[in-house]
Amino acid sequence: MEFLPILRFLVLLSVLIFVHEGGHFLIARLFGVAVEEFGFGIPPRVWGKKIGGTIYSLNLLPIGGFVRLKGEEGETLGFGGADSFVVQSKLKRAGIVAAGALGNLFLAWMAFSLLWGIGKTVPAGKVLVNEVSLGSPAYSAGISAGDYIVSLDGEKVETAEELLDLTKANLGRLVTLGFEREGAFGAVSVIPRSSPPEGEGPLGIGITTAVKEEKASFWQAPWFGLRETFQTVSLMIKGLGNTVADLFRGEEVMVGGPIAIYAFSRVYADGFKPFIDFMALLSLNLVVVNLLPIPALDGGRILFIGIEALRRKKLSPRTEMAINSAGLAILIVLIVLLSVRDVRTFF
Repeated sequence: MEFLPILRFLVLLSVLIFVHEGGHFLIARLFGVAVEEFGFGIPPRVWGKKIGGTIYSLNLLPIGGFVRLKGEEGETLGFGGADSFVVQSKLKRAGIVAAGALGNLFLAWMAFSLLWGIGKTVPAGKVLVNEVSLGSPAYSAGISAGDYIVSLDGEKVETAEELLDLTKANLGRLVTLGFEREGAFGAVSVIPRSSPPEGEGPLGIGITTAVKEEKASFWQAPWFGLRETFQTVSLMIKGLGNTVADLFRGEEVMVGGPIAIYAFSRVYADGFKPFIDFMALLSLNLVVVNLLPIPALDGGRILFIGIEALRRKKLSPRTEMAINSAGLAILIVLIVLLSVRDVRTFF
């Protein structure tokens, strides 16, 4: 039923954005900055109530949320008041801006910790054979569906990608496949084909990275969740660096927009555990992307604060607004282009 994936996607985005804005809200209040409005959803406003100087509102489009800080639009000293964002120290302003990403980091940590507490799906360190083509080298060697490939020529393989890479590096050569079947280990000799039939690989097998479920104790789960959070961020930063390098080399890169996120959420987020796992990954992706030093993103705002510290004076509001507007326009164009490509790719 198409309605359920759409609803799940909207809930996912709402949680991510609401937590992000909640981070800005909490740190702003901690630093004594007045929050004029904390809204759920996108305006126009449907309902609002003022509590302690802050309007808490529900808005028409129930996706995410927003925070409006006093003085965020650039009041000047003497007019904004001590509780205005613009008169705070550079360190406090940078902390408030970065707090959205910290909120998403915290959400991912909690999500991973929950999964480790109830049972987390992790790689099993071997490759599962899903199917074997008749007459293929693997079929002739006696490999069957349900077997696990654990090595190639003595080199351990833990993921499907590793097995594919090793196989391609040994086309036309006699190699030894180490496999596991019902707990027993064995080995067979095969020659990966250089020109396999259409729809078949060099070995003639369909494979996936095998997974298993691991569970941590109640007190260990937060530490396992924290470890996975920072390991994932590290991998994302490395992947981003590789993507930038590929762009400079003129190679094709895989970058997705909102449509791709929706498509992946349909495939990978079906069920409670996959949904929580996907939410954590997407939350960390938001952390990395949002802190990039690009105008219109939080990383761009932190960059402006850094420039202010070096120049010992602020950029003029007009200059900063012009740069942010240009950055926002570029981001919108990029999102539109990615969305058009994603529609062609996934639908």
